[in-house]
Amino acid sequence: MQPLFALLTLPAVSVLVAPGPEDGCPSTRQVSAALSERAPAAQSTRELDSESALTLVLPPPGTPQEPSFSLVDQQGRLRLFRTLARPGATNARDCAALSVTVAIIVQRYLEEIEMPEVEAARKSPTVQVVPPAPPSPSPPPVVVGPPPRLRARWDMSLGISQRFADQATSLEAYDLRLSVARTLGARVDTGLLVRLWSGISGWTQYDWTGGRGDVMRVPSGLDLMWRRAASSVELQLGLSGLLDCWILGSRDPTNLHWDYRFVVAGALTGGMQVPLGKRLFARLFFDFAVAAWRYEYFDRIRGKETVFSTPGVFGDAGLALGMSLR
Repeated sequence: MQPLFALLTLPAVSVLVAPGPEDGCPSTRQVSAALSERAPAAQSTRELDSESALTLVLPPPGTPQEPSFSLVDQQGRLRLFRTLARPGATNARDCAALSVTVAIIVQRYLEEIEMPEVEAARKSPTVQVVPPAPPSPSPPPVVVGPPPRLRARWDMSLGISQRFADQATSLEAYDLRLSVARTLGARVDTGLLVRLWSGISGWTQYDWTGGRGDVMRVPSGLDLMWRRAASSVELQLGLSGLLDCWILGSRDPTNLHWDYRFVVAGALTGGMQVPLGKRLFARLFFDFAVAAWRYEYFDRIRGKETVFSTPGVFGDAGLALGMSLR
């Protein structure tokens, strides 16, 4: 059992430093020496009796937080917590400077709570070594751990988009899409996001000599995006795999034909998500896509006349409203 070093003994208050490893910055020994040099003669009677002591606890080395320390009373209550600036280069000189900073903060804390009638005690400071205390009265060390992990965020939205391509006309160029997204990682301000969406477009009518037809799209996609919070706005950028199901219902004087074609495309996708409240948000998005192949529809009677073809290069842009869930 390592002893507690008494750095500061006052008429009513003793400040002790909890034992710890010597590779910390600052270390227990450095803080003990700094407090012994700056020991003020102050007295505090606020919630402490003559047998009370405050324990100064340093976090173990290797924690991700900035250097810090805590003052804890014998009931385990936290009386003071301060975070210090991490030195640019960790060396003995910088760590010693941090220990002096700790001593100054503790000194000022005790001066703020001391009673006016003990002002004269300032002129005769007393520094003593307290013998090892039994385990029972020693407060447990306060360990500053890593921040708690946050649960993933779910985003659900409904939006409308427009397709920009030479072959897209009328209502077939507009689609209504529903999407579900999930964030990956423990941080709120940055990380990855996966979005799955699907939709349906309007009908577009095509007429040609001897017949007519209606075209509709059923688009869907899977997005993998990197997200980054900039103030209250979240920026999103990534890659997407798109799948379009094209449906063509054609009529000639004697028959009705239904054709189904599937087109796969790769896209660069991005967007901007703006909060509208605690859970609601609006999202602007765009896709720039290149199809792996194209389809052409021919007049079934004439055979060589192209009446419709799917686009090879196209873009989508739209607006969605949604809600975030955890």
